[in-house]
Amino acid sequence: MLFFLVRKSALGRCVLQCLLTSVLLVAACPLAAQPPLEFPLEARRILFVGDSITHHGGYVAWIDGQLRLQGVDPKPEIINIGLGSETCCGLTEPDHPFPRPDVHERLGRALERLKPDVVVACYGMNDGIYHPFSPERFAAYQKGIRKLIERVHAAGAKIVVVTPPPFDPLPIRDRLQRKEKGPFGYKTPYHDYEGVLRRYAKWIMSLGDEADMVVDIHTPLVQYVTEQRKKDPNFTLARDGVHPGPTGHRLMAEAILQAWGVQASMEPPQGLMERLQRRTRLWHDAWLTAIGHQHPRVGKGPSLKEARAAIDRLDGEIAPLVKKARETRLWKRRSDSGTVWAVAFPPTARPKRLRLAVEYDLWVPDGVKQLRGIIVHQHGCGPGASLAGKTAADDLHWQALARKWDCALLGSSYEPRRGIHCRLWCDPRQGSARQFVHGLEELARSSGHNEVATVPWCLWGHSGGGFWSSLMQTLYPERIVAIWLRSGTAYYAWRDGQIEMPTFPPAMFGIPVLANPGAAERDHRRFHVGYEGLVQMRQEYLKKGAPFFEFAADPRTGHECGDSRYLAIPYFDFWLEHRLPPKRAGDTSLRPVNDGVLAEWKKRLEPKVAAYRESGSVPDTTPPPAPAKVTMVAQDDGSVRLEWYAEADFESGIGGFRILRDGKVIAQLPKKPSSRFGRALFQGLSYHDTPVSPIPEMAFVDRPPAGSKRRYAVQTVNSVGLVSQPTAAQ
Repeated sequence: MLFFLVRKSALGRCVLQCLLTSVLLVAACPLAAQPPLEFPLEARRILFVGDSITHHGGYVAWIDGQLRLQGVDPKPEIINIGLGSETCCGLTEPDHPFPRPDVHERLGRALERLKPDVVVACYGMNDGIYHPFSPERFAAYQKGIRKLIERVHAAGAKIVVVTPPPFDPLPIRDRLQRKEKGPFGYKTPYHDYEGVLRRYAKWIMSLGDEADMVVDIHTPLVQYVTEQRKKDPNFTLARDGVHPGPTGHRLMAEAILQAWGVQASMEPPQGLMERLQRRTRLWHDAWLTAIGHQHPRVGKGPSLKEARAAIDRLDGEIAPLVKKARETRLWKRRSDSGTVWAVAFPPTARPKRLRLAVEYDLWVPDGVKQLRGIIVHQHGCGPGASLAGKTAADDLHWQALARKWDCALLGSSYEPRRGIHCRLWCDPRQGSARQFVHGLEELARSSGHNEVATVPWCLWGHSGGGFWSSLMQTLYPERIVAIWLRSGTAYYAWRDGQIEMPTFPPAMFGIPVLANPGAAERDHRRFHVGYEGLVQMRQEYLKKGAPFFEFAADPRTGHECGDSRYLAIPYFDFWLEHRLPPKRAGDTSLRPVNDGVLAEWKKRLEPKVAAYRESGSVPDTTPPPAPAKVTMVAQDDGSVRLEWYAEADFESGIGGFRILRDGKVIAQLPKKPSSRFGRALFQGLSYHDTPVSPIPEMAFVDRPPAGSKRRYAVQTVNSVGLVSQPTAAQ
């Protein structure tokens, strides 16, 4: 889905394009700066005008609801006076039952009475009067739009001009007029009237120097229908070809909101939209009547006083629903030998606040009284990466690292929605750093581990997560043990002026960093920027006196994470050993990187790095630990259920398990180990170095044959095929 925004500013014309596309295309942090919160959000009052589509009010109510749900404060007052059958050009087709109202007849009264700061205008559907394209009708439409812009500006307000939505001939194909001479009208539209509206929409998008903002809602609706018709050839957003239904109104609203910088989208709680639609209709009908109009079939609405009283009652019902929806959510769940404590925050559409919803999941191993640190596994850009982040805290291999050092393991999931601009979160100065720290404070309280709010972090970041991590080191250098940058850095962005230049506290250069791009990214048309940025970042940091900044390109991959964990885990293991404060109470300072530590690195870790540079992995010759707590329970249907727990092999993780009955292997889990992105693992391996959902159980159900002794055992198999000793079931 593609939408365009053109906005007018003191710096001249600015065009922002947001491509809503697949996860692969948005896997790297976009080069464009994050979209700002635009002027409509600063307005005291926003007035919507338009034809019957605006008269319906669905998209207006959705915009109002999202501004409430996303914490815009102060929220602009929103008033809708859309009018059915209306045009901005003054034309009417011959078969229309009455002359179409012209917005210019009532616009002056509306501007005088309502005194809006911003006017949103959506015209065009009726302005072609359902005829074939003609230069004369097009000129009338252009004149009407330009007159609208001029009159709004003369009243001291700003104007947002919205393209007409598309016309859909499919649901009314039996009424279409295919003859070039007609007759044409709303009852018998020209068969290619959508072509007319497409030209009108294209022209609207050229008005960026005249209007204060223009927004394309036409293209996103067309693209949505096109995608849906791949599954259902008869799909439509408008059953009469003209008026979008609820989904269409939501798409219109989201395109406008994204143009205003509101990129998140919250699902309204039950009952909220019904109340907001009633509220919108009450104000609409009252103000439409108070201002006056020339539509003979639109009845009289309530007085402004009556509407105000009813709206006050509705507001008393709306406010608690919004407040409840904006509450921080906390919960917990079991995850193998630990507990995942979770916290979720709604988006907040305010400057320097995180404008996206986010969830943080913190795995705390059983039996740890005092946590010493947090290993942060930060996903990259795009909805696929965000969804993959939901399983990061469940990763058995990363949990083994965390458990070894009495650490917690944290994964995040920023709003997994197509079209989200990555830099709204991957530049932590835009609110994600503040929310991250606040999330840790909430998790500290809910988990009972108060130290979660203060212990140091290891930062692993992929793509946009690497971008985020490289900026976090400029903000919190005293809290970071070490950083792993997988195919991502913000270095090139601050160097080239794409983002604000950070400050560089001297302490940040003392943080160990390992840059880990895929070798195939070096010459990739998109990802080469990140690869080169990591090379140049390392050079710059070493010049600044950084004692340790390693570079290890993965020879087997591009942007995907591949088998990088087999070096990343021993990397963090080394730096946790040498940088964590001692366990004695009160000592929270990270230990520095000195010559003795660097000598130890060269002795112990440099051979692993060399092997990784050569093969894209790290060799392992030791078998994994055997499973523990293997139990068997006979079921009523004669089957036997086995359950067990296995700690991941520190070097190679868990590839799977073998199930033995009476000394013979009867099954393996998974049945057919496979992976597109690296070694096959029991939990699967995603593009983003996380388990594949759903997380499999360590369990197996057997139906033993008659005469079986039912002596069961389980073996762990690591990712290089080495097998543990069997553990007998009890």
